[in-house]
Amino acid sequence: MPNYFFKKSPFILAVFVLTAVFSFSSVQASFWDTIMARVTINPLEVNVSAPAEVEIDKVFKVEAKIINKGGEKIENAKTEIHFSSDGLTLLKKDPVQEIGVIPGKKTKKIAWPVKGEKLGYYFISVSASGELKGELISAESTAIKVSVVEKISPSRFEFLKEIFERWFRF
Repeated sequence: MPNYFFKKSPFILAVFVLTAVFSFSSVQASFWDTIMARVTINPLEVNVSAPAEVEIDKVFKVEAKIINKGGEKIENAKTEIHFSSDGLTLLKKDPVQEIGVIPGKKTKKIAWPVKGEKLGYYFISVSASGELKGELISAESTAIKVSVVEKISPSRFEFLKEIFERWFRF
């Protein structure tokens, strides 16, 4: 009898393993589908740009690129611009801008006119949000630094030009 058992045990083991794999495969798939549905990778990315230095009381443009890196569309998308402190003024536009739908693998651009009214350094960031398959997603850009400086008057420029000419004898 032991001889018969050892000859048939690999066959029985193989049948048992295949039965377990195939009978529970639908359970495993639904389990993994559930796990994958709960873990959503955020495809939303926000990049912001503006001049590093602007003259006081001059209008400049802050631009944001809202990127959908995923394959699915993002609906009800909107952006909002944020300033670190008073000194920058948003002109003619609401800080919150509606985008609507961002198709998969596409980029939308938004711009705001801004005026520097006080000397100093300011940080600007842009946040974006939307819905992906009914779930709310959001992202925020890295803050960029903008310096508001005094106007360079022509008289100062001429003074610097004279010094430069003396040093290099034009």
